[in-house]
Amino acid sequence: MVDARLDGALCPLQAYLAYGVPRSDMKLFSLMQKAAYTIGGNSFSAAFIEYVILKMKPPNHRPQMALLLALQKIKSPEDQRKFCISTPEPLLTFALSCGMYSSPAVKIYTASNVREELQDAQRDFIRASVGVSRKGKLLIPKMLHCFARGFVDDNSFPIWISHFLPQQQATFVEHCVSHRGGKASWAPGLSASSRSTLGSDTFSCLIWDH
Repeated sequence: MVDARLDGALCPLQAYLAYGVPRSDMKLFSLMQKAAYTIGGNSFSAAFIEYVILKMKPPNHRPQMALLLALQKIKSPEDQRKFCISTPEPLLTFALSCGMYSSPAVKIYTASNVREELQDAQRDFIRASVGVSRKGKLLIPKMLHCFARGFVDDNSFPIWISHFLPQQQATFVEHCVSHRGGKASWAPGLSASSRSTLGSDTFSCLIWDH
């Protein structure tokens, strides 16, 4: 099996050094096709590892990337299909990093305990990336919102997030949702620099990126 950490860390980051940091989804996708490793005589690009071997779905929060994947089918040679996982694993979202501010942290995973380690990665990402703005809005990464939309509706989203937070922060979020009658309001995203620690009495949910 090709080590997913090649895609999650070394491949994109080394490509940034060689080709520069991409400024758009189109350039990022092009870079993912250029960044590659040769393993056992086979060449694997970052795009091939992520979207073919790991069967990741096109990112909903990056519509240009999804469109490019639909228009440019990634070739899958027969002799390389043996490296593909049998079924998609959504939690891999929290193991892959493209080097952006909002990307999950790079970690080492073991075959014997990968499921638990992916669950830990999900928890750690939520704890590290969710916060409250100075105006009392709950700040949520766009990637996390897109990940959960398939099984959590927007009104239940803050409570779902609270299940992954430390007890004090989880209680705070639940209190705020209860104060608003069990509903959350949503606003367009803003810069991550506006984040602060959880510490406001009422909030609405705001999606941020990068």
